[in-house]
Amino acid sequence: MTTKRIPGHVERVGLFGGSFDPVHLGHLILAEAAMEDLELDRIIFIPAGISPFKTACPPSVSKESRLTMLREAIASEARFSLDERELYREGPSYTIDTVRELLGDHPGVRFIYLIGADNLKDLPKWHEIEELKNLVDFAVLDRGNAAEVTPCDFPVVRRRIDLSSTEIRDRLAKGLSIRFMVPERVYDFLMTHHPYRSSLHGNS
Repeated sequence: MTTKRIPGHVERVGLFGGSFDPVHLGHLILAEAAMEDLELDRIIFIPAGISPFKTACPPSVSKESRLTMLREAIASEARFSLDERELYREGPSYTIDTVRELLGDHPGVRFIYLIGADNLKDLPKWHEIEELKNLVDFAVLDRGNAAEVTPCDFPVVRRRIDLSSTEIRDRLAKGLSIRFMVPERVYDFLMTHHPYRSSLHGNS
């Protein structure tokens, strides 16, 4: 269904970056909450290639597997889309480069960059952070872990979600069920292709 916009409406688009290793229902719940709380028109999911802060702990499975799972997870929501550019960029991927490219592709859009509360402490270290703050607005996604939340000047989207990609990888490595932790189509992919068969370690 097409939503009619009043003349002069500036489209508000959320940018949701992350490893998505794998994507789970918590990611989707937070995305929907951000749509509501921040009055977003849509969200672009941006799976990371190699994060500058995780070069020693890269994603556990191939970029193709993460991309397939994310595509399956958002397939039924027309307001969610996928941008692959960071997956195929050489070397560590900087958000500022992605944002500059997206601004060229989507002129006139107001971007709101969604950052996890666990990543907020490292935000001052992001590449060209002051310029990035001029290009996008930031909003924080808080899963309810009080230890992760630090005072900030950004709007905060709060949902209590005790679920992480790390837990899902660990459960898969141990042969435990993740049936109600991921979207059905992601579950089917995991059970068919078994990308996390061996013991794994890392962050969500």
